[in-house]
Amino acid sequence: MPHGNNGIVEAHERRPQACLDTGLLHELLGHLLRHAFNRGQAVFADVFADDDITPLQFMILELVARNPGVNHSAICAAMGTAASVVTTTLKPLLAAGTIIGEPSPEDRRVICYRLSPEGERWFAGLRPKITDCEDRFARSLTTEQRKDLIASLKQLAELES
Repeated sequence: MPHGNNGIVEAHERRPQACLDTGLLHELLGHLLRHAFNRGQAVFADVFADDDITPLQFMILELVARNPGVNHSAICAAMGTAASVVTTTLKPLLAAGTIIGEPSPEDRRVICYRLSPEGERWFAGLRPKITDCEDRFARSLTTEQRKDLIASLKQLAELES
């Protein structure tokens, strides 16, 4: 449905050459999280290759599907990202008619979003693929390691105490 460039870096472009001394980089949490993020983006691109959707669009669709009438500020807060990123990501979803934006009854300056009937059907067909995506991404972890990693990342991101 919507169009967008996912900007995925190919795996062979991400890996350092064997002779490259990375110093302490592979001990830095931020550095390792960036590599994991890039790998997750690549797996998403592979799983959803025929679906014309980006990871950010998937996040917005999930939030709007689960929270009809959600506004821009709430989406930004839930995603932990800037308003401009959400605006840019929403544009193709709105243009395609996947998401509908309507003024809030309480404050006409605030736009509230919901999935269109076509958007609901389209996203319902895509949503199950995220399980495959997550399984591929975490295939090197045991079930326990995966649960621990998710719990640790939630704590690190201060999403849960």
